[in-house]
Amino acid sequence: MKQVQLRKATYLDSISLMRLSKELSELPGIRTALVAMATDTNMLLLKESGFDAAELGAVSPDDMVIAIEATGGAALEAAQAKARAALEGGPRAPGGGSREARAAAAPPSAIDAHPEINLVLISTPGRYAAREAWRALKAGKHVMVFSDNVTLEDERQLKSLARERGLLLMGPDCGTAIIGGIGLGFANDVPRGRIGIVAASGTGAQEVSSILARLGLGVSHIIGTGGRDVSDAIGGVMTVMGLEALIEDASTEVLVIVSKLPSEPVAKRILETARRAGKPCVVYFAGHSAGAGDARLTSAATLTEAAREAVRLATGKAPVIGAPPDPPARKRLAKLAAALPKERRYLRGLFSGGTLAQEAVSLLAGELKPMHTNMKLPGTVMLDDPGVSREHSIVDLGDDAFTRGRAHPMIDQAYRLTRLAKEAADPKTAVIFLDVVLGYGCNADPAGEIAGAVTALKNHAKGALPLFVASVCGTAGDPQNYDVQRRKLEDVGVFVGETNALACELVREVLGKR
Repeated sequence: MKQVQLRKATYLDSISLMRLSKELSELPGIRTALVAMATDTNMLLLKESGFDAAELGAVSPDDMVIAIEATGGAALEAAQAKARAALEGGPRAPGGGSREARAAAAPPSAIDAHPEINLVLISTPGRYAAREAWRALKAGKHVMVFSDNVTLEDERQLKSLARERGLLLMGPDCGTAIIGGIGLGFANDVPRGRIGIVAASGTGAQEVSSILARLGLGVSHIIGTGGRDVSDAIGGVMTVMGLEALIEDASTEVLVIVSKLPSEPVAKRILETARRAGKPCVVYFAGHSAGAGDARLTSAATLTEAAREAVRLATGKAPVIGAPPDPPARKRLAKLAAALPKERRYLRGLFSGGTLAQEAVSLLAGELKPMHTNMKLPGTVMLDDPGVSREHSIVDLGDDAFTRGRAHPMIDQAYRLTRLAKEAADPKTAVIFLDVVLGYGCNADPAGEIAGAVTALKNHAKGALPLFVASVCGTAGDPQNYDVQRRKLEDVGVFVGETNALACELVREVLGKR
């Protein structure tokens, strides 16, 4: 039983809609649930999912579509009631507030009503995000654009305007920032401190700041830039401006630059700015020895090393991060690796964080050859179909190919769990490698879902299963709680590395024996 409904001129941000879709799909008797804006892409997705969108008539991206497939009328009615309750209640601002008050919070009226605000966060459909960002910049406000699907030319023009006016334009597709202790987007619960981070990488910033927090240090600010900022087309404009802002910030004593692999001209521009900082600076460019040999910069080969070097520069002492597994655990890992059937010899990495996936590739591709991936990285082979692994593979499941009409895996792991079962069933898989990313806005219990999937596989296994290795990115203060999440994985036999880089060492330890 299928039903599709349209709500004219109704908008909610993509994260809220993804969460609602997930909640509805988990109700008893619900086979499919999609609540989304009526964009061309989403309407095509509806058609591909077997819904008759033609009956809705003319639609626009300003409209919302609700599509539900249920096993019966009662289940359908229950899902519809839950959707109505969620949509009519809408997202509440802290302390509550009426629908009228929330409706008045469109960018122009919000800026007029609160002239003291100096930062605007934009999470609208991409086609509108550039326009609203332009308005905010014209009004003299710093901007964070959480939205994706903003054109490259719009990004270039917006950042040009921001630079002219001395304003930050974080994004588009900026997933993480912490400004003055306030987390924006996917941010972890970390204390205030002396270390400032500029990041063209959301999960990279999360990994570094979470490691710092677990070591007892905090951050002054995390300035996100959006991953395209370090491309030739944009030229690292906001990475440089963010770095300059932290150089001028009195509360920032140590600088950290975290980025996916930038183009060479952009890397040179960023490093030149860092050399002039007058503050100690750690540089992590995924898979690249940035600033190596320069006494004014500290090059980090991993995100873990970036955090450790930042602590050393801030305190004068280099901390020990992530003790190796205790002897019984190491002995068990070696025993299980030796017991794997000979045909189980390949790695299958299923990552929700793009930078964590890139880091894993950079650390493992030299030994595990050929390494297949859906990321354009030196020394790797592009997968013909990112939905099908080949030999050694590490896949970024947050790529657009996987998130069209589907929530990001940091929110909804449904596809990743399906893929996990598929990889486990492949008789050639030796290790399944996962990242677990915590924080505000992320899945409420990612480790619990993975643990449930692993338990189900073990209960129904007719032969040897691959080994499971994971890292957990987060803090004790996160809503999911780092220690609780880690225990859930370890309780079902998943080997957990203290950090993503240390989890790579566990993978290497297993596959080095194959």
